[in-house]
Amino acid sequence: MTIPNDYKDIVTTLLEKTNNGRVHWKKGRFGIEVQVDKSGFKLWSGTDEHTDEAFVGFALTDMKGATMDSWYVDASDSDFDSMNLLFAAAKRYAYGIPQRLTELKEAMSNQEYLGSPEEDDL
Repeated sequence: MTIPNDYKDIVTTLLEKTNNGRVHWKKGRFGIEVQVDKSGFKLWSGTDEHTDEAFVGFALTDMKGATMDSWYVDASDSDFDSMNLLFAAAKRYAYGIPQRLTELKEAMSNQEYLGSPEEDDL
């Protein structure tokens, strides 16, 4: 399946804003999610249990998190790369990777040695 036409602009906007650090993605029970106005979006990925083909799923939810509409793209679909990029970027932000990397760079620049010596090395 490709991205449904009525979702193309939404997915494009989510990807652009995510890449600019302007979407507050959160870790959800089954994937990554964000609330927008009176709705939400959920993203998840995996592999099909029958074909082992990778996929990215997308759902529109209500304020309580109930799925109103959902669809997916799999690795053979033309829109898979853009959906996979969106999922990967959303996951990075939901897990706080950009902030963590900034903190690690600062910590590394302030330390003469990195890591702990193993007891065997003493």
